[in-house]
Amino acid sequence: MIIDPNQTWDEMLLALKRKKWDIAEELAFTLHDWLLANKPPPLTVGDEGLGKRWHQTIASFTCLVIINKVKEIRKRREKKKGGTL
Repeated sequence: MIIDPNQTWDEMLLALKRKKWDIAEELAFTLHDWLLANKPPPLTVGDEGLGKRWHQTIASFTCLVIINKVKEIRKRREKKKGGTL
């Protein structure tokens, strides 16, 4: 699969901001898989002069944080549902 890592990065952060958890998670998995395949990272924090490794590290870390955040949100929702029955 070919993606635009910059567009995926931007859409992932926007979904996170808008609390669109499923979309943010899907984009995080997509971008993380892309990065694991050693494909070019998106431009994240800072300019291109910081290098590919910098942007790859920031993007990978952010993807994993989003995946874990969504997992925690789902757990809290399930716990709430279970507690109200």
